[in-house]
Amino acid sequence: MDERGHDLQTQLELMECTGRVVHDLVAKLLTTYKEQEEFHTLFANRLKDIAIQQKDATLVVKCFEELSKCSHQMAMECHNIMIQRPEREVLHVWNQIQKYVIVPMKKLLEDREKALKIEMQLQLEYEELKQGSAAKEKKLRMLSDQKRRVENVNALLETHMEQFDHYRTETLKKLVSELARSQAFYHAKGLELFAVPCQAIAEICTTSGKGTAQVVPADAT
Repeated sequence: MDERGHDLQTQLELMECTGRVVHDLVAKLLTTYKEQEEFHTLFANRLKDIAIQQKDATLVVKCFEELSKCSHQMAMECHNIMIQRPEREVLHVWNQIQKYVIVPMKKLLEDREKALKIEMQLQLEYEELKQGSAAKEKKLRMLSDQKRRVENVNALLETHMEQFDHYRTETLKKLVSELARSQAFYHAKGLELFAVPCQAIAEICTTSGKGTAQVVPADAT
């Protein structure tokens, strides 16, 4: 394989390696996200059970109910952005890249390598024949045809590589964006949902000696 062939092969291998790493990472993240979703659902149910058992401290009951509601809502609202979108926008996209971009490009590289080898063989055979012979003239025509084939394969490969470079950049940008989006959404949604029950919990205190829950005024010291 010549230097240009090695360069093209290296670019493809780099893209394939990068995509495989991202694919495996997202697959592991999805497993983690699904476990988190299951945890939030379990957490919500357990808090709901605890709230039912609290008969006297109504303010505490309310906090448990709010936490349960927020945990359930967290699991529901994060399902799409944390699980469905990564499956669709990352895993599916990578499978498409592998099938419709990397595999065909590898085939083009193989075709190029075969065409170059045939050209080199024809060149050697041409040089070994006697000058002016009919066989040499025939071999020259074969060599000329093969050179055109090599030129056509090179031109096609260069065109595809230009498109591939652009596609690779845009695709990696999209994959990383999806990962960042899911992480940002998860944490932002957690802050949004749990801010209210956390504030309610902070405002609860117990009356000394009675064990009953009361609300501490917001401006109390």
